[in-house]
Amino acid sequence: MEKTFFKRITAFSAALTVIAGSAVSCSKEQKQDGKSKDTAQLMAGSYRAVEMDCDVENIRSIGRVNDDQIIISTYDYGEGTPTFYLTDNEFGEFNEISVDFGVKPDDDVTFDVNVAPDGEIMALATFSDYGDIEKPDFEDPDFDYENFDYEEFDKNIKRTYKMYTVDLDGTIKSEKEISGLDEYADDEGRINIGRMSAIGGGRAVLSMYDTMGEDYVLVDADGKAQDKLDLGEANYIDSFSAIDDETIAVTGYFKNSQSIKFLDSETLQEKDEAIDMSAAGLEGQMGSVFRGDDNYKLYVSGSSGLYGLDADNKATEIVNWLDSDLGNGYVSALLFMADGDYVICFNDYQNDEEGLYKLTKRDASELENTKVITVGVLYDDWEVKEKISDYNKSHDDMRFKMVDYSKYDEYDQETGMTITSGADQLKKDIVSGNAPDMIVSYNGALIHSLYNKGLFVDLYDYMNNDSELSKDDIMPNVLSACEIDGKLLSLSPTFTVSTMIAKKKYVDKENWTPDDMIETYRNLPDGMRLTDIDCKESILQMMIGSLGNVIDYEKGTCNFDTPEIRKLLEFCNEFPSQEELIDWEDQSAVNECFSEDNLKNDKVLLGDLYLGDFSEYITTVKGRLKGEDIVFVGNPSTDGRGAVLSLNQHFAILSNAEDKDACWASIKEFFKPVDDEEGSYRYGFSSLRSEFDKEADKTMKKPVYKDENGKEIEEDYTYYDGSKEVKVDPLTQEERDFIVKYIEEADNVSADFDPEVESILEEEIMAYLGGEKTADEIVDLIQNRVSLLVSEQS
Repeated sequence: MEKTFFKRITAFSAALTVIAGSAVSCSKEQKQDGKSKDTAQLMAGSYRAVEMDCDVENIRSIGRVNDDQIIISTYDYGEGTPTFYLTDNEFGEFNEISVDFGVKPDDDVTFDVNVAPDGEIMALATFSDYGDIEKPDFEDPDFDYENFDYEEFDKNIKRTYKMYTVDLDGTIKSEKEISGLDEYADDEGRINIGRMSAIGGGRAVLSMYDTMGEDYVLVDADGKAQDKLDLGEANYIDSFSAIDDETIAVTGYFKNSQSIKFLDSETLQEKDEAIDMSAAGLEGQMGSVFRGDDNYKLYVSGSSGLYGLDADNKATEIVNWLDSDLGNGYVSALLFMADGDYVICFNDYQNDEEGLYKLTKRDASELENTKVITVGVLYDDWEVKEKISDYNKSHDDMRFKMVDYSKYDEYDQETGMTITSGADQLKKDIVSGNAPDMIVSYNGALIHSLYNKGLFVDLYDYMNNDSELSKDDIMPNVLSACEIDGKLLSLSPTFTVSTMIAKKKYVDKENWTPDDMIETYRNLPDGMRLTDIDCKESILQMMIGSLGNVIDYEKGTCNFDTPEIRKLLEFCNEFPSQEELIDWEDQSAVNECFSEDNLKNDKVLLGDLYLGDFSEYITTVKGRLKGEDIVFVGNPSTDGRGAVLSLNQHFAILSNAEDKDACWASIKEFFKPVDDEEGSYRYGFSSLRSEFDKEADKTMKKPVYKDENGKEIEEDYTYYDGSKEVKVDPLTQEERDFIVKYIEEADNVSADFDPEVESILEEEIMAYLGGEKTADEIVDLIQNRVSLLVSEQS
């Protein structure tokens, strides 16, 4: 998760839209913390995963009844009733538990199933009664999706909810219709139940969605909905897990901080001290919590592995899912075995498959002749993980290991200030000689700031001798953005372009200076805003977007002290902060503030246009704003380069990597064309010239997809006007050529900052926003401090 101040500021507009030495390789000679680290140590979390031969599918939960019996619940959403199985520790036989829920053939019912900590099976059933209305066949190829009134149809459905408790022989012990849910209905009167978590004693916690978010409601053994749980400013709850007979662990985001809280099983009141997952070393490892043993007080099944928490709440990785060849997916159920093995249900994103796997610890001798190449990333990158998984599954002599630096991310919730960051730690490791063999950075300045130390390979040395990927194959503006002094320190497979657009009747020039923008703002019509929300943060976002060339790492100089920057900061100070400007609890006000039609309806002057594919241009400019003369004004700048180029990933190889050829071969994998038929997805334009041109040409025809029979089906570009879906024609040749040229000429690189520079900027600008310093003071301080830093680095 991006947490630093400047990443939050530069992503400001997009985030609001959502609301409404030398480096030594990690070989057997690598040193880390002063100790040599061999292959076995690097692969300490590597287990051998063997898929079990069984026909059990759609597993929802796995639970232990006793030392000899295991219960598995399964359910295919919307397909009949749930099924339950009993098995033993060998998983040799699966004996179905026959349960008659009394569901009639004509009943329209869906289930959510769970096994409670006390071994009871619990099932939540939602029955839908359509009255005199015939339910349409949504699977009918002739069904008219465009003209069907879904809202009216939904209003006439009467839904009832039942909670069943079932014992292990399939006998229904209780069947209760749930009452008291009406007070949790949304503004349209709909009751929206998310997940059901069985907590024992015939009780369950339901997640309830309404217009303002999500609540968590206890349903007692009599089927009565009680008051919602007080979870202390919960933004999101991931799981409820019983860790002993008296305690339930709750994982989630509380006041935007990842934590594990503990509730009393009877009262559901908070007990004991919460665990900060970031401080524990579990940043981004949201998942289920399990009871501890003699080795660890708790276990956490996270997104990248199984972790143990010691008495000091420090996490140790036990199993690494990727190092255990489990691909790119998630573990939906986990069972501890007495012999130290684990049984998991793994859902593979890449192949859309699910299976039961037994995990057995690899013997160190299995890895004796294996070379390990480490890849440092700044978050749990699914695409990097997918490529690594594919390679590792097909090779025995060499393995790639992903090292996730996001575990170092930590920031102060009260002040918004960064405490530690993965980017800063990665830079320290590179400089000190503890670096991975190659890195994937999302900040080009981290690499460029180390240019003069000779720590990275010049990738042109490989491209010039490669028959598959050459310099001519890559988009010129991407190459230019990755170069420094004629050397290619990194390479990005994808990129995006962002700009600002306005109506020509208000702005008559394509790129503007800060003076142009300020003058236009002063003369806005009454009632018109400059942006969706005119606050300090939005003006800072514009300013920072113009700072891409303010630091020259080759010469070791910077130039923050310009009239334009001072003027923008002074202009910024005219506005309130976003917290002062809007009540975020008022959903209607938030929706109005960030409506997609604000630009169209002359409520705002500027609209943000984020181009990661061509469809955004088609649906926004040609669709929603059709008939209007639109100007691409970009960010205010003095050099006429208003569009901002952002590189999504920077792949770089360390100079002392043990096997540079293997690293280069792995980088090339990310430049292979994406196979649409396999359902692969990659955000951003391809940096491959041929792929970019191919996608551009597609915009002049309607999109097509292949159905389950391989038949190509044509569809339309569309956008929504309220609840109405509006079709948009494909681009003409002229329109296609315009947007392609605009993207190709975008060479004003987004303002990435080296972690140390970012820390200085964060400190000074936070002081400015807090009214502690003036714009002149912070410009002088930033110029002096950053000048000293970059000159030392050079």
